Parts: sequence; C-alpha cells; structure tokens
Amino acid sequence: MNATVNVFNLVPPKVLKAYGIKGNRLNINDIYWDKYVEVQTDYIGMLKGHAVRARWVTRNHVYNSEILTVETPGPLIFKIPRLEVIDAIGGIATVNYSVRPTPNEPLLISKSLTLNVDQQMFDLSEPRLSADRKNVTVKFLNMTPGYTVRVRWHGVVIRDTETQPIQDTSSMAFDIPASWITENAGKTVPINYSVHRSGSNDNLMFSRLLRITL
Repeated sequence: MNATVNVFNLVPPKVLKAYGIKGNRLNINDIYWDKYVEVQTDYIGMLKGHAVRARWVTRNHVYNSEILTVETPGPLIFKIPRLEVIDAIGGIATVNYSVRPTPNEPLLISKSLTLNVDQQMFDLSEPRLSADRKNVTVKFLNMTPGYTVRVRWHGVVIRDTETQPIQDTSSMAFDIPASWITENAGKTVPINYSVHRSGSNDNLMFSRLLRITL
C-alpha cells in the first residue's frame, strides 16, 4: 500500500480564471457572467479508473463537486457554482480534491489552493430572515444613499424581491411571500442580496449567503 501511495503527487488544483503569480486571487467581476468557476485538477500518478472529486470550502460551507472517473489520464475540469464564489467575496476559499484509486482503497487528499476572493466597495454581510419567515432584513457597514438593494431567494425557483433605494443607514426589510416558503419546504435555500449604484452601468455587488433549511 505504501509503495502505491508514494507514487502520487497530488499537487494543488488550479482555478482557471484566477490571477496573480501564484494563481491564488480571483475577482468576481472576472466571472460576473459565468454560471460556474472552473477548477482544474491534474496530478502525478493519475490512472484510468481513478475517481476524483473537487472540494470548495468557505467560511461556513463545504461544496463537493460531482465525481469524475478518469478515462484518459490528464487534466480534469470541475464546475463550482458562481454562488459559492460569491459567498467567499472578501475572504478565502480553500480548494482541493480527493482521489480514490480503486473502490476498495481509501481516499487520498490533495494539497490545497488557498484562493483569495477580492473585496468589493462594500463589505456585504449576509442578510437575516425573521423568525416568522415573513421578511428578510439587510444591513451592512457604510450603507449610504445613492444605491439600491434587492434580495434574491435561491430556491427551487430563483426569485427576486422588489428593488429598494437606500434611504439612510437603517436596516432595510423585504417581504417574503408565503409561497416562496411552501415551495421549498424541507430544502436548504441560500439567500443573499445585491447592491447597485443608482443610475450607473456598474456591475452589481453581492452579499455573502444566508443558508436556511425550511
């Protein structure tokens, strides 16, 4: 067993749109229109039949990709949903992968890439869902007029609330229809919000995620 393990060199994965000398920085604007960020894995010792899965770990969530079985040894591409990147804005994502050489062998874990996801103009903390689940509250540091806010509900159907202008530094409440709750009963729903500079063509800025099991 040891001889088999020693032939592996599970180097860190690459995030294909990352930048910097070490490829360890990512700007959300570089994947703004993408549905996914692509993670590439390649390692010494890869053989046909290996089962490989990528893992994306943020501050309080772990996303495991689909499992790919190696057909022809070479780079593998895994798709990480953009929402997982959004949840890491202003922080880090730890990205690695696992390899199971055969069904009867233990998992081998790769070295990790520590990916820094660039901050936005505002540090947009996650929203809050009221105990009665009737509204979502938004409040973040340095709130100022001249921007609008909209909440997005990432359920079985992606739904958006109305857009509200920021009036002052007070918190903002957004109504959540009861139907949004019932159609997602028993499911975990990520909730976040976007901020936009009024009258501009600027990209939206995105908050971190609140994940609620209904």
